[in-house]
Amino acid sequence: MKKTLAVAFFVSVGLSATAFAQRTSVSGDFPVYDNGGKPDLTVDPKRFVSQMEIVDRYFDPASCSLIEGVVGGSGYRRILRFDTVVMNAGDGDLVVGDRSDPNNPYAAYFEYSPCHMHYHIHGFSTYSLIDTRTGAVAGLGHKQGFCFEDSFKYDGGKSNGYDCKFQGITSGWGDWYYKQLGGQWIDITGVPEGDYIVRVTINDATIFDEGSNRYPNSIETRIHVPDPRNKVAVDTSP
Repeated sequence: MKKTLAVAFFVSVGLSATAFAQRTSVSGDFPVYDNGGKPDLTVDPKRFVSQMEIVDRYFDPASCSLIEGVVGGSGYRRILRFDTVVMNAGDGDLVVGDRSDPNNPYAAYFEYSPCHMHYHIHGFSTYSLIDTRTGAVAGLGHKQGFCFEDSFKYDGGKSNGYDCKFQGITSGWGDWYYKQLGGQWIDITGVPEGDYIVRVTINDATIFDEGSNRYPNSIETRIHVPDPRNKVAVDTSP
């Protein structure tokens, strides 16, 4: 059964409350526990909210984002973007392994990204924008997949050195997908002004065994989307 954590912050356009991004306090909320030697995956709620923003960004017709279908068209698009840190708070590592191993149990989920030039696990996450008035889905993210590796230490001991070649997340560590990464957003171009819920669900297809799965697989927060005609910050990064 999937569990959802509703984050008790209201996000306004352009808000970047970096004080909420302290990983030390998050580790206290999701301490590593005895899960029979299995991982338990959840999302860092504070970083999810603190890095959320709405920006306009230009997408070239030849960009990876167009090729991979993570935006609805070329030119300037309005995107709602955020960080996702997948934390492992079970007492066992998430071991995904080497995609070149013919006996890898997750081989069916590996997908090569010619733009990124490495393999991802597809079907792992769902990003949704939900209209609070109707409950209808107003937008979906189309992130192609994840390459699991150790980025942040939350709890526990030393990293076991997972990377994109031999993928995984050490117990007590988190894998960081920062908001500027391709697909780390929902394309909200033309979405009407109003109040919405942003929801991220991980391990949505139950690819990985999470044991007792004490911590939530879904996280959500509320956001106000401005009138599409209103100006927002323009992302000029490469």
